[in-house]
Amino acid sequence: MSFQSTTITQKGQVTIPVDIRRLLHLKTGDQVKFLVDHKKQVKIKLAKKFSIMSLYGSLKPKIHPNLTGQELIKWEKEAWPRAAMERDLKSMQR
Repeated sequence: MSFQSTTITQKGQVTIPVDIRRLLHLKTGDQVKFLVDHKKQVKIKLAKKFSIMSLYGSLKPKIHPNLTGQELIKWEKEAWPRAAMERDLKSMQR
């Protein structure tokens, strides 16, 4: 194990040395997470990237249509303009 030092800025930021970035395959824009164990030793890991698919199933649908995938896509395409029109009508009534 080798040690590399870096300086903490006034904002609490540090630069991860290039050798460590290469070792962990870190790129600009990547997010990292710090893991601290009971001995106060810190490990750094690449944080999982967010995917919209990770939210799949987290919300309960208001309706449960018995449609095929293609029918559901068609229904959704038709529902958006209809909902927008209803929203506009409500806002004009206020």
